[in-house]
Amino acid sequence: MTMPFVLPDWVPWWVPLLLLLPALLYAVAFLFMPFSVIGVKSRLEVIEARLDEIQNEIRHLALRLPAASREADFEEIYAPRPPERRPSEPVVVRPPIPPAAYELPDAPELDDRPPPPAHTRPIRRSEPTARPGRSEPRLDWPR
Repeated sequence: MTMPFVLPDWVPWWVPLLLLLPALLYAVAFLFMPFSVIGVKSRLEVIEARLDEIQNEIRHLALRLPAASREADFEEIYAPRPPERRPSEPVVVRPPIPPAAYELPDAPELDDRPPPPAHTRPIRRSEPTARPGRSEPRLDWPR
């Protein structure tokens, strides 16, 4: 850990000011110094001269190009857009739904069997047999 710069106690009060004054004068002189002293001005002049040369070269090249006899039309330069395709009729992704049996003109009568009594419960046609001692689910369900 570094300690800040501390002068001994026997140094008079005007010595730090005397040391600080040249540093401040140098900083102010650096801020107000013209660019030619640092060297920026000469570099900017070189860049400006090169830019003038490049602009002159572009002018000479533009004069050598053949003159356009007429202005180009937009459609001659750019290809026209392709016409938009629209489907003539909608694409059917599923078959049509057939009418219900009662909507058919020659529908058979559906009342040929009476409903079961209210106190009975539905019974499966083939009940699976239970296997004792099995705890995993059965994979051979009736279909």
